[in-house]
This record gives sequence, C-alpha cells and structure tokens, in this order.
Amino acid sequence: MRLLTTVYFGLLASAVLAQPAPKPKLRVTPLTDGVYVHTTYGTYQGEPVPSNGLIVNTSDGAVLIDTGWDTKDSTDNTRQLLRWVADSLRQPVRLCIVTHSHDDKVGGIGELRKAGIRVVSTALTAQKTVASGYESPEGILPADTTFTIGNVPIRTYFPGAGHTSDNIVVWLPRQQILHGGCFVKSVAAFGLGYIGEANLSEWSKSVRRVMDRFGKAKWVIPGHDEWTDTKALEHTLQLLSKHAAAQPHR
Repeated sequence: MRLLTTVYFGLLASAVLAQPAPKPKLRVTPLTDGVYVHTTYGTYQGEPVPSNGLIVNTSDGAVLIDTGWDTKDSTDNTRQLLRWVADSLRQPVRLCIVTHSHDDKVGGIGELRKAGIRVVSTALTAQKTVASGYESPEGILPADTTFTIGNVPIRTYFPGAGHTSDNIVVWLPRQQILHGGCFVKSVAAFGLGYIGEANLSEWSKSVRRVMDRFGKAKWVIPGHDEWTDTKALEHTLQLLSKHAAAQPHR
C-alpha cells in the first residue's frame, strides 16, 4: 500500500509539473504622444511568451496594430484589449492593421469582427490568414502607403520577405515609432525564433531596406520581448549573420 501511495503521488506530482505555466494578463505600456504598446501572452513550447502590438489613440478613435495573441478556441486576449481601450481611452476602436498571418498577430480577428471593427492587411496576408483557418482581414494595403486616421498619419510598408513572405512594418512618422512585428527581433532575443516560413536569403536585405527608410526611429517595437533598445534592427542582422555562419557549407 505504501508503494502504491508513493507511486500515485509521484504520478500526481509529474502531472502537476507537466501543466503549462499560467499566462499573464494583458499589459499596456504608455510609449509617447498617445501611443501605447499592448502585450499579450501565448504559449510556445510550454512557456508563456509575450507578443507586442500598438494602440494608437487618435481624434477619431483608436487604431490597433495587431490583435492580441489568440487562437481559434480563445480570443480572450483581444477581448481584454478592447475592454482596456474602452475603459482607459473611452474611445471606440476604428481599425486594426495586422502585420502578418501568424496567430500572434491575427488570432483575435474574429473578436474584432464581432465588435464591428474593420481589420486590414495586404492581399497576401489575407490569403495566408484564411489558409491558417482564421477570418480574413480586408487585403487592401499596397506595398507602401500612408493614410491618416483622426489626426495621426500611419505608414505601412512591405520591405520584402523575412520572418514570413508577407511581413510588413508600420511607421508612425509624427512619433518616430517603428512597429517591426516579428520581422524585427528584440535585443533580448538569442535566436531567430520560429523560422518555418522564413526567407533566410532575403531577410537581411529586407531589414536593410527598413533601416534605410526608418533608421532614425526613436522607438523600434519588435514582435516579441522587450523594446527598450533601438538597436533591434541591427541585432536582427547580427542574428541572421550568426545563423548563416552556423549552417553547414555545401
């Protein structure tokens, strides 16, 4: 009996240890001049991982850059995000721009649609989002365009393939903020993360195009982890170089 009890509690302890770590709730951090970073958490390899987007407050409502990190089964992160905007800014959300088709950026589209919020992307992102099983954004963004919501100009730019074939960046010229999405790696990152859809031969060239256009950014917001260091673009190039050097020569 003692042996069976020991085995039972041993299995129970293993089951408890195998449970994924609980995900933190939404975090919103003021950046500058009506712009906030929204951080939601998904689970990757059993661990909670932060995903960054932006909230841009304008005279005509709020604009989201990327949804919360949600899944087909749960859109709680984006629901929390909408609640924060309503409670803290007392503004409607007018628009969401998604920067590529992975679930950390498009997972909450269904929640936004339910709330009557327009979601836009490039045509390729719309196609890939549907292929992934999520509701389609409006694939209307050209490769490079600037438009104004309320009193805030917003530029979306496709630099070329990198993290994915469809990744875009978002530039706020007035605030000098670059949202790089998962195309840009945080200075806290030790590797390139998920590269299952990456174009490793083009990514560095695409990063240099972004640096040519937006190299004087005061803030560079990567898709994951911290954004306190503006050298994220340079760090991304370093990670790409290190990855290439580690590959066996053919």
